[in-house]
Amino acid sequence: MLECHRLSKQYGNVLAVRDMSLTLEGPDFLSVLGPSGCGKSTLLRLVAGLEHPDSGAVRQAGTTLSGNGKFVPPEQRHFGMVFQDFVLFPHMTVAENIAYGIRGLKSDRQKRVLELLDLVSLSHLSDQMPHQISGGEQQRVALARSLAPRPQLILMDEPFSNLDHQLRVQLRQEIHGILKHEGVPTILVTHDQSEAITFSDQMVLMNRGTLVQSGTPKEVYQQPSSLWAATFVGEANQLPVRWAQGKLHGSLGVVTVPPEVGEPTATLLVRPENLRLQAANSGGVRGVVRQVEFRGASQSVEVQLESGEVVCATTPPQTACAPDDAVSVHLDHFLCYGAAGQLLSSPKNLRE
Repeated sequence: MLECHRLSKQYGNVLAVRDMSLTLEGPDFLSVLGPSGCGKSTLLRLVAGLEHPDSGAVRQAGTTLSGNGKFVPPEQRHFGMVFQDFVLFPHMTVAENIAYGIRGLKSDRQKRVLELLDLVSLSHLSDQMPHQISGGEQQRVALARSLAPRPQLILMDEPFSNLDHQLRVQLRQEIHGILKHEGVPTILVTHDQSEAITFSDQMVLMNRGTLVQSGTPKEVYQQPSSLWAATFVGEANQLPVRWAQGKLHGSLGVVTVPPEVGEPTATLLVRPENLRLQAANSGGVRGVVRQVEFRGASQSVEVQLESGEVVCATTPPQTACAPDDAVSVHLDHFLCYGAAGQLLSSPKNLRE
């Protein structure tokens, strides 16, 4: 088990990581998600031992690696690292790059290299130099090299960001399968929400050096702890509402909410997939389609409500919808946030 306890790191006047704690148990995948400059990579460097924390501790399987006057250097932590720029030795072949960190008998090293070449589907490129293979193949070599000495943990810092979209999606699926096969706990740093959601067993959401929320991807997406978290991890409609006598009044109608809401004004947050569009005069709130964006597996429909506010709804691609069509908008699920961005009530499903 890896444990980071109240880690902090400051560079000059910039507090890059502040009082940060997280735990990774078993062969789980943990994604650290947040905007650029929020402290994600600094956190990873603290875990790897590439930085000394100003305060706090890093522990692995009960052993302190950093903190309390102790510091284990990175080469003694038995962690593997994969970076966005691959960092392969240009003068070594694919096989030699993978073998670089392996200790022991030559026959054992060769056996491990062959195992990993087969695992990452690069056996046919073992004698090639890094410049002779593609970016995706280079990244698989980098992963194989990090796995070669059988590390206790893999740390990945934006490993797919230099790849085009199609290759990025393909490669992260392949790497996910490889790491699951090896059973190695993994921490992935990324600013890509879809990457964090699809790659992870657990997610940590960071902003301005602090922990905003942690949980499974489903929990963070469906039950974001703050308005900022809700809007960062996915598309969302934000609509002002008034609270009175246990009900929220707004442009999507009147809905009953728990008594803990209690604030006179609030923000209703609705994911696009939680709005249903039906034929006009079928109940709901009336609106007019302003724009339709085809996205392959779905389409995004922009609707102007009677109040003048505009919302986005996600519909199946076969839904007949065109600009200037009159529609009825139905609310299925929402969250409610207060003036300070705090979650006021648990998610409300209106279709139950």
